[in-house]
Amino acid sequence: MKERGINNTFKKIIYESSEMVFLADDTYPYNIFYTNEAFDKTIGEKLEDNTLVGLGLDINSYIFSEEMIINFLDQEFVFNIELPQENGSNYFLFYKGKEMRAQGMPTKKQTGLFFKNVQDLIGIGQENFLTWISNSVKDILGYSPAEMTNVELCQFFHPEDLPKVHQLVLAGKNEITNSHFEARMLSSRGDYKWIDWNVNFVAGEFYAVGRDITEEKLAQEKNDWKNELTNLGEIVSKSGVWEIAIPENNVILSDGLYAIFETEKGRNFNIDQIITFFLPEFRSVFQKSLTELMAIGKDFDLKLKIKTNSSTEKWVRIIGKGQFKENSVSKVFGTIRDISDENDLLTELGLYKEMFEHSPESILISNISGEIIFTNQEANKKLGIVPKSGYSFKIGDFETKFSVEADWESHIHQLTNENNLIYKTQYTNLDKTEIHMEVNSCLVEINQIKYILSFARDITERVGLEKTLQESSEFLLHLTEQVPGALYQFVLDKEGQMKFSYLSPGIKELLGIKEGELKDFSDISLAINKVHSEDIALVLTSTVTSARTLKPWNCQFRVREKTDGQFKWVYGAAKPEQLESGDVVWYGYLTDITDQKKFEENLKSAREQAERASQIKSEFLSMISHELRTPLNAISGSVYTLLQDDHTSHQASALNTINFAVDNLIIMINDLLDYQKIEAGKLTLENNPMNLKEVVNQVVKGLEFHAKDSRNKLVLNIQEELNQDVKGDKVRLAQVLNNLVTNALKFTNNGEVEINVRLSENSEEKIKAYFSVKDTGIGIAKEHQSRIFNQFDQIQHSFSKKYGGTGLGLSITKRLLEQMDSQIGLESELGLGSTFFFEIVFEKTKKQLIPIQQKENVSLLPFSKIKLLMAEDNDVNALVLGKIIKKWGIDYDRVNNGQEAVDAVKNEKYDCVLMDIQMPVMDGFEATKIIKTISNIPVLALSAAAKQDLIEKIDQSGFTGYVSKPIDASELLKKIKEVLNQS
Repeated sequence: MKERGINNTFKKIIYESSEMVFLADDTYPYNIFYTNEAFDKTIGEKLEDNTLVGLGLDINSYIFSEEMIINFLDQEFVFNIELPQENGSNYFLFYKGKEMRAQGMPTKKQTGLFFKNVQDLIGIGQENFLTWISNSVKDILGYSPAEMTNVELCQFFHPEDLPKVHQLVLAGKNEITNSHFEARMLSSRGDYKWIDWNVNFVAGEFYAVGRDITEEKLAQEKNDWKNELTNLGEIVSKSGVWEIAIPENNVILSDGLYAIFETEKGRNFNIDQIITFFLPEFRSVFQKSLTELMAIGKDFDLKLKIKTNSSTEKWVRIIGKGQFKENSVSKVFGTIRDISDENDLLTELGLYKEMFEHSPESILISNISGEIIFTNQEANKKLGIVPKSGYSFKIGDFETKFSVEADWESHIHQLTNENNLIYKTQYTNLDKTEIHMEVNSCLVEINQIKYILSFARDITERVGLEKTLQESSEFLLHLTEQVPGALYQFVLDKEGQMKFSYLSPGIKELLGIKEGELKDFSDISLAINKVHSEDIALVLTSTVTSARTLKPWNCQFRVREKTDGQFKWVYGAAKPEQLESGDVVWYGYLTDITDQKKFEENLKSAREQAERASQIKSEFLSMISHELRTPLNAISGSVYTLLQDDHTSHQASALNTINFAVDNLIIMINDLLDYQKIEAGKLTLENNPMNLKEVVNQVVKGLEFHAKDSRNKLVLNIQEELNQDVKGDKVRLAQVLNNLVTNALKFTNNGEVEINVRLSENSEEKIKAYFSVKDTGIGIAKEHQSRIFNQFDQIQHSFSKKYGGTGLGLSITKRLLEQMDSQIGLESELGLGSTFFFEIVFEKTKKQLIPIQQKENVSLLPFSKIKLLMAEDNDVNALVLGKIIKKWGIDYDRVNNGQEAVDAVKNEKYDCVLMDIQMPVMDGFEATKIIKTISNIPVLALSAAAKQDLIEKIDQSGFTGYVSKPIDASELLKKIKEVLNQS
C-alpha cells in the first residue's frame, strides 16, 4: 500500500496497535491507501475492492458524525472518523476501529436468528402502541406481530392492571428510563396471561421485554392459597406449628402460634422463653418431654396450661415429633392447639350428662324409628329398665299409644311441624303398672341425624289430686249452696265504689231476697237498706277501717225480717286483700246469730243471778263465820280462864279436849272463808320482807304440841343458806306449810313427819327454795292420788269419820301455791307414807342499814297500874274477855259501841283501847278514826273476820294492831305489851 501523510515516528506504533486504523482518499471511489496490521487481519485480507465504496460506505452519511459503523461480511465494526476539513488534509482518517461483537453485540444474522427464536416478548414502541414486536407473541398470546403493532395497547391489558399501564406511560413522559411491572394480557383464546415486563425509555421510545409467568403465577397463587388455607385452618382450629432446628435450637412459630400466645407476629423466641409461657406447675413436665424429644426423639402428646402475653390462661394440647438424620435427631417439630373451649365443652357436656342422669324427671332419647338409645336413672326406675342388660326397647313398649306405627309416624309429623309438644299420657312399666305422665317432647337434629328428646314427669299424684280436687270442688259448690248463712266476695275499687262480686244462694234466706232479685243484688245500697238504721254507721265505718288497715272485718248487726218487719241478728266476718290495681277485695261470710244473741242474753241473766247467789253465799259465810266465832270466842276465853284457876287433872283433861275442839272448829271456819275468797278471786298475796328460816321455824314450833299429842316425831331439816330475807307472803307460806304438816300429823300415828327445806337455785336477784313434807303415815293409793286436791273430797267417807275436817286443806294449799307460781307434787305408797313437795321463787331483799331509834324510856308499869278500854257490844264476849284481863291483874272499862268509846277516851285516860270492829251506833273503824284525831292512844282491832278482808280498812283507820276472834289470850297479851312498849 502506498504510504502517504504518515509521520515515520508514529508508524510503528500505529501499525502494531490492536485497534484498526486506515486512511482513504477524499475523492470517489475513496481508495484506501493505508492500513495497519489489525485492519489487514480483520478486514483488509478479505476486501476485494480496496475502497470505501468496496466496504459499502456512503461517506456522505457520516459528514457530520464522529463515529461510523461499517458492515462487512455480516459483521459490524465501529470506527472514529476525522474528515479532511477537520485535519487540513486530503484524506479520511479511520481509527479506534473495533468489531462490535467484541462488545457483546451479535451480528445481524445472529440478531435475526435471536429475535426469530427468542421465547420472551420483545417490543419497541412509542406512547401507548408498539412499532415492532418479536414473533414470540404468537406462541405466547396467539397474535401475529402485525395484530399487535400500531394498535392501542390498553385493550390487551386486564382492566384491573390498566392503572399500572397508565402509570408506566406517565413515567415515560417524565423521562423515567426504566420500569418493571407484572400485568395480565388478553390472549387470542380469550384468557389472560401473566406477563412480567421490563421497560426502558430512550428518546421518546420504549424498549420492552416481557416474559410469560402465567404458570409461575398460578403456582404462586396455589401456594398462596395453600398458605392462606393453612392460616385459616390454624385460625379455625386454634392451632399452630412449631419447629426447633438442631443444633442451633432456633424456634420457628407459625402465625397460628403467635395468635395462641397473643404476641406480635415475627417476634423471635428461644426455648427458655417458650417455656415461660407455661404455668409453673406444668413447666417441668413440658421441659422434660422436650428434652427427651430433642435428645432421643421420644414423641410426646401433652395437655397443659399456658398464660398468654396478655395474661389469659388457656388449655393447650402440644404434640412433639422428631426427625432423624444419620441416626440422630436433626430437627423437632409439632403442633400446639388451643383446647380451652373443648376442655370447657367436655366439662360442660359432662355436667349436662350428669344433670340428665340425675334429673328428677324421666328423660328418654330415641331415634326417628322410636328405638330408645338413652334413658336416665329416673326413667330406668320408673319403667323398670335394667341398664346394660343387653335389651333394647322402643317407645311403644312403654307408651301404648305409640305401639301402632301409624300413631308414631303421626307424632313425628306433628313434631316436624311444631318442633315441640307437651301432652299427657300413660306409661306402662315392665311390671305392667300404669303411670300417669306429662311429656315434653321435641325433635332435635345433630349431624343431620334426627332424635326425639322426651322429658316425662310423673303426675300420678297430681292426677289423683286433680280428681280429688274436682270432687272437692263439687263438694264445696254443693256446700256453699247448702251451708246456713251466705258466703260472699265484696269489692271496694280505687274509685270508692262498693259492690258484691259473688253471693252464695244462702243470702236469699238471710236477707230476705227473692229469687229474681239475687242476680241484681250486687249494689251495696240494696244490702244497706236491709240493715237496722242504728247499725248502718257501724257496718260502714268498720268496713272503711278494714279497707284502710287491711285487717279482718268483724261486725254484728241487725237486718229486717222479710215477713213481720222484725229484725234478726247477723254476724259478718271477712279478710281483706289489696290487689295490684288498688282494689280491696273481702272474702267472707254472713250468718244468722239471732239464737246465739238470745242465748247470750239468757246467759248474761244467768250469770248475773249466779253472781248475786255467790254474793249472797259469801255474805252468808261471812255472817255465819262471824256468828260462829262469837260463841267460840266465849268458849275459848272461858276455857283459858278455867285453866288459869285451880283445877284437878281430870278437869284439865276435859278443858284441853274442849280447847282442841274449839281449835278444830276455828280451822274449819278459816278453811271455808279462804276457799270462798279463792273462788271469788278476792284472795291476794302480800309481797313483804320476811326471813325464810324464821317463818319455817315458827310453823314447826307452833305444831310441836300437836305432834306430841299425836305421838309423832316432828323433824326439821333446813339449810343455813336460807337464813336470809326475801319478799313474799309470810302468812300464806305459813298456811301452806301448816296445812301440809297438820295433814301429815293427822294421818300418821307413832311415826315421823320430816320437813326438808333446801336451796335449789341461787342468782344475784332471786332464789328458788325446795320444800317437802314427808310422813310415815297411812299413804295414799295410786288411784286416789289425783283426787286428794279436789275440794270437799276425802277419798273415803270413813276417813271423814275417823280423821274429820272439811276436805278443803289440800285444795286451798294447791290454789295458794298456784298463786305463788308453783305446783304441788305428791309421791305416796299405801301403808308406807307420803311426801308432798313444791318449789317457790323468792325475790331477794336488799338490806338497808336503818339507824335504831332509841325508844322512849318508859318505866315498866305493873299490870295493876294499866287501864284498858274495851269496846264490845256482845255481853258474852265482854264477860270472857274481862275475865282474861282481870286474870292478868289489869283494870278495864267497857263500852257497848264506837260512840261510847270516843266519849270515854275524851273523858278518861286509858293506856290502850280494845276495839271490836262490828258494833251498833258507830262501828270500830269510824270510832278509831275519831279517836286518832284527839289522842295518840294505841287501838287494837278485835274482829271475827279474817285480817286479809280488813287489812286495808284497818291501815286507813289508824289501828295500832289486830287480834282475831276467838281471842288467843297469849296473842292478845303479846300485842298489849308491844303497843305499851313493855315487851
